[in-house]
Amino acid sequence: MNFDDAMKFMVIKHAGQKRKDGTPYVYHPMTVAALVKRAGYDEKYQIAALLHDVLEDTDATAEEVAQFGDDVLEAVQLLTKKDNCDEAEYLTAILKNRIATVVKSADKIHNLWEAVSGIPGEKRDPKQKVFAEKYIIKAEQYYKGRLCEAVDDTIRNASLCCETPEYTDWKLPFSRLSGLTPYDAERR
Repeated sequence: MNFDDAMKFMVIKHAGQKRKDGTPYVYHPMTVAALVKRAGYDEKYQIAALLHDVLEDTDATAEEVAQFGDDVLEAVQLLTKKDNCDEAEYLTAILKNRIATVVKSADKIHNLWEAVSGIPGEKRDPKQKVFAEKYIIKAEQYYKGRLCEAVDDTIRNASLCCETPEYTDWKLPFSRLSGLTPYDAERR
């Protein structure tokens, strides 16, 4: 199975799902995979990025994901958040798997972008700002200094976006992101 097969599988499984802003959900895993590719990771990482939410948010099974390889399945299973899971334990498990760590980094970056972006060209509404602030605090608490420099930069820039209400061009600071190279185990 290759990237195109994974794309088709992901689109079928996420069919009809929407993000909070109303956009088709498939854009999220596609963006995560694009970030992983842009950072120079191979097809196995990109496939895991495409499929990172299928076990959590769809009726996909582990057996179906296994057709894309044992490495992909293991990463996707680690990225699948269980109900009422402890965030610290969830992240600790992810950090033991390089593919899962890279995909989680790209996922966190995209989710932070989405949290602070609102609708392009429009001011964020107060509810969006409250959500973004809570999301950033959680990211700082659990993820800052644990995944990679790009996530740390994104958390910092997302905070800046929230602190400056008139700031609507959220893409500018993110264009200067560093790579998705995971921190070594000693730094975590």
